[in-house]
Amino acid sequence: MMKKLRKGIFPSILCGVFSTMVLPGCTGNRSAEVDRMTVDSISMDTTVYLDKENPESPTCQIKINFTYLKSAEANDSLTGVINKVLEEAFSSAHTGAVSPESFVASIKESLSNDYLRDVQTPYQTDVKNGMKADEIPNWYNYEYEITSKLTEGKDSVWNYVVTTYENTGGAHPNTWSHWVNVDVTSGKSLSKKDVFVKGTEEKICQLILPQLLAEANEKLNTDTLTCVAGLQDVGLLLETDLYVPDNFLLGKDGVTFLYNRYDIAPYYMGAFELTIPYQDIDAYLIKK
Repeated sequence: MMKKLRKGIFPSILCGVFSTMVLPGCTGNRSAEVDRMTVDSISMDTTVYLDKENPESPTCQIKINFTYLKSAEANDSLTGVINKVLEEAFSSAHTGAVSPESFVASIKESLSNDYLRDVQTPYQTDVKNGMKADEIPNWYNYEYEITSKLTEGKDSVWNYVVTTYENTGGAHPNTWSHWVNVDVTSGKSLSKKDVFVKGTEEKICQLILPQLLAEANEKLNTDTLTCVAGLQDVGLLLETDLYVPDNFLLGKDGVTFLYNRYDIAPYYMGAFELTIPYQDIDAYLIKK
């Protein structure tokens, strides 16, 4: 099931139809093209049965919400450029689709095919060998959820967040995010080299470390972590030194850095989102 979501006066009535909301404006100069852009999204929620003839068979739940831009101008090249960046961030393997609808449909088709390829043969073998319904292992059930959000960031930057939840029969499900900053004036995705002054990574890490210590103390309900060695004692930074991650957002009040599960810490500690106020990090940002 695929539908476009509308935010308006009567969202419960309008669910499933096309609509848009005005994209939050930039705090810097706005162009006429930007004023014509609106945020839209496509949602899909579908169930894939391992055995189409048996509704009691294991399933794969697939939920997708892709946020993108629309423009009042049919030939608005900037909107097209930005949407390519958003598609790349959402699912790089499926970029180049003729429409947002076909982009989402291609992701759904790929996930469905992967599920059937991975588990259909062993499932059919187990059924043939007499496996009963109450004996079906839970790992035959998969679940995917990919969501996205586009919000206003610093000056002429928009923040795009893509979050993926995946449960594919392993020891536990996993969740991770991909963050992108888009320069609204050019449509370009901003990488670390576009934002941070060259040679300042060590200084930025010195700003991140106190935030990491505070967050780790909070997660572990303690106040004893005061240095890198302490973090290592509880499982952080065992396989890597502290670094400036590719996942960061130029928000309204500061730069937020994301370390997904496993990036610097074990699974049970989850992700770390650490914000440095602009007044502290401004000296290390490239000025336009």
